Amino acid sequence: MDLYYLGTREQWRCKGCGHTFSITSGTWLASTKLPLRTILIAMVTLANAVKGMSALQLMRQLGVQYKTAYVLYLKLRDALWQTRDPFPAMTGQVEMDGAYMTPSKRFPNKVEDRQEKTATSKRPKQCILAMRKRSPHGGGQETRVKVVTEENSEDILEFAMDNIAGGTEVITDEHSGYTDLKAYFKHTRVNHSIHFMGPAGENTNIVESLFSRLRRCVWGQVHQISAKKLYLYANEIAYREDARKWDNRRIAFDMLARMLTLEDDERKPRFRGYWGDYRIRKGGGVSLGVAA
Repeated sequence: MDLYYLGTREQWRCKGCGHTFSITSGTWLASTKLPLRTILIAMVTLANAVKGMSALQLMRQLGVQYKTAYVLYLKLRDALWQTRDPFPAMTGQVEMDGAYMTPSKRFPNKVEDRQEKTATSKRPKQCILAMRKRSPHGGGQETRVKVVTEENSEDILEFAMDNIAGGTEVITDEHSGYTDLKAYFKHTRVNHSIHFMGPAGENTNIVESLFSRLRRCVWGQVHQISAKKLYLYANEIAYREDARKWDNRRIAFDMLARMLTLEDDERKPRFRGYWGDYRIRKGGGVSLGVAA
């Protein structure tokens, strides 16, 4: 291809067809007007945010509008989801657990009107199923998440069969939804109503550390998560858990590489414009908080 560089626009143009393109053309960043320098600063800033970051804070760091920071962060979360590492089936020891995301409830002002304070909310809720492979050196090695309606045996078994090799030791709590795992895996239970760690040292501390970081992300950073984007936030925290021992340089360049290697599909635009994908925005969503 015979081309030349347009210094004023910082783009290239083909002499044959006259097509103008840049380093971000055809990638997840194709629709952004941010200079590459600002994008690089954003990646370094987000790499240093171990529990995620709010779009308002990213806005202040970059000196851009809130909507610009919000959509850029959504693009990154979507890139992390689309480029999930194609791990082989997990072996060794794998921990599984679930955490519910339920809407925060505002109670009446007067004490006498707070009769239903302890009642279970009937508003929609979602459950994040997570599994983490134990590393031989301690901690977690691989993390995978899935958002379901509730912690039920059907979704749990399907999630396990898709990601865990048969005969692997799977460690869970005493929830009845994990009972069917014993037919395909070496199933170890931890009865949390009696102890956090069993007599042989069995526990689910590694997978629960993922939920701890997610709660810190919601309560301390983003405060609210749309029900339709919950899987993006959960996967981002899973990525941060797997990359927790990487240095900032490696994380920043890995994030940028994931966004630049994805091909942008003009027929199915994702997270474009001020508020991202109109199909997701049109459907609304329930503002959720984290429940224990």
